[in-house]
Amino acid sequence: MARPTTTAKRVTASLRDPDVQNLEEVAESTRLSSNDAIRKALATEAFVQRVIASGGKILVQSEDGEVREVAFVS
Repeated sequence: MARPTTTAKRVTASLRDPDVQNLEEVAESTRLSSNDAIRKALATEAFVQRVIASGGKILVQSEDGEVREVAFVS
C-alpha cells in the first residue's frame, strides 16, 4: 500500500547534546530514522496535549500491575 502524498516542509532545529543523545537512542531502539523518530515524538506530544486539554489523564501500568498517573509539567 502506497503512502499518501503530502507536502513536506523543511525545518531546522538546534538541539543540545542531551537532546541529540535522546534522539539517537530513540531512533536506534525503535529502528526509525531520526526524522521518523522526531515525527513520532511530535505525534505523541500532540496526542498527550489533546488528552490533557479535554480533561483526560495519561496513565501507565508497571509490570507489577500498579497503575499511576503521569504528571506533565509545562
